[in-house]
Amino acid sequence: MTSKASSNSRKSQKLWVNFVISGEPAEVFRQLKERGIVHSTRDAFTQGIMCLQERIVRSDLKKAQLEATKSLKERGYHG
Repeated sequence: MTSKASSNSRKSQKLWVNFVISGEPAEVFRQLKERGIVHSTRDAFTQGIMCLQERIVRSDLKKAQLEATKSLKERGYHG
């Protein structure tokens, strides 16, 4: 996989990505495309990366909530 940021990456927020996928990810892509869920490799990559970010943010939020709850319990709060 190769990628290169444009010279003005902070301004344009563009990234050029060129890679080959094979095996199960390739089959999943074909199935999603046949179903009309994704329309191109760019679409699939974009949806995938946004979905991954959403999952990570949810996970981070759950961890923060657990840590906050633990901290409150350690301080004697029983509400």
